[in-house]
Amino acid sequence: MPDTPIKGRALEALRAAAMHPLGLRLSAHPKAMRALVELEYVIEKPALYAGRKRDERAWFLTDAGHELVKALGTGDFG
Repeated sequence: MPDTPIKGRALEALRAAAMHPLGLRLSAHPKAMRALVELEYVIEKPALYAGRKRDERAWFLTDAGHELVKALGTGDFG
């Protein structure tokens, strides 16, 4: 894990990806996702969700991303 904590938009983006295990559309949180890709918490690969285009790609959490979400929580207090 990096020394800098994940917060703000990056934390929102990480949690959004966690809530979409079949892939989060690439247009969601583009700037934050690029930072999370550099930190190896998120990767881009073919989308798996219903209604996707044949060659559509999406954001997915890496194993490190899943571990980070476990550590930071989902933010769902309801």
